Amino acid sequence: MSKELKILVQMQKKDDIIGEKELLTKSLPKQLNNLKTNLSETEKDLTEIKHLLEENQKDQKLKELKIRENNDKIDKYKNQLLAIKTNKEYKALNSEISHLEKKNSSIDDELIELMESEVELRDKFKAAEQKHKIAQAELKANEEKLKNRIKEVENQIVDIREERNKIAQGLPTNIVKRYAALIKHKSRKAVVYKINDACGGCGYRIRPQLIIEIDRGEKLISCENCGRILVYEPQDLEK
Repeated sequence: MSKELKILVQMQKKDDIIGEKELLTKSLPKQLNNLKTNLSETEKDLTEIKHLLEENQKDQKLKELKIRENNDKIDKYKNQLLAIKTNKEYKALNSEISHLEKKNSSIDDELIELMESEVELRDKFKAAEQKHKIAQAELKANEEKLKNRIKEVENQIVDIREERNKIAQGLPTNIVKRYAALIKHKSRKAVVYKINDACGGCGYRIRPQLIIEIDRGEKLISCENCGRILVYEPQDLEK
């Protein structure tokens, strides 16, 4: 294989590693963001349940207060019954007492429902509180590690780029520009293998004459379909 092709293969190997590292620079921040989002969501759930619990207790107190007020009225009306002289007034007051007692019974049913709901809300609050604690712990345990890993990968990319650029100094400027354009526009694949007499980048069938020239490895041969630089079988590149 010619010196230029060997250099291009080495550069492609470096760019393959850079591509893998760049995927990490996207996935690692996502992991960190997911941890932060999870914590934010558990905080939101906890706040909402806490609010519902507070509203529930507030409603219970209001209903208990209403029952006490009605009971006070009932006691007052019952005392007034002792002083009433006409049957009409007696029936009217007794009817009011009965109405208040029924009202209290209805309020008490609502109060029982609120108490049952409170039990459910307290269970939900306890579960949400546990989830929140877990989310806090996960973020605390991983945030610094992920930030350091992101920094480490970014530094590795810089170092590998420098290595690739140093290797590229052995090539003519026009070939370096050609390689760079392919890396940019062909999914980071400028140099690909000839696999089963087809382009390893796009799968296009290679003409027999080009196959001979690729196998010789004496000059740069491009895929007639995608334009990538073709080299012979992967296993031969290590020789």
